[in-house]
Amino acid sequence: MEFKELMEKVAKKHGTTALEVYSEIQKVIDVGMKDSDEEVQKNWKRVPYEGEKPSPEELIQYLVGEMLCMEEETCEEV
Repeated sequence: MEFKELMEKVAKKHGTTALEVYSEIQKVIDVGMKDSDEEVQKNWKRVPYEGEKPSPEELIQYLVGEMLCMEEETCEEV
């Protein structure tokens, strides 16, 4: 499934727009990246991204990969 389709599907389920879903994910990233908790920052450092902070696309791609990895139990600890 393409990212745009995913945003539209989530938006439809929650009675909003894909742009609003995207914006809410970005807000979570913004808040999370500023969290001073060391454990939170350790987790953010595991997310691969280009630029100053992860985009919603990069975060979702990472999270999906982590979920698939846990499901298959074939992950390597980084």
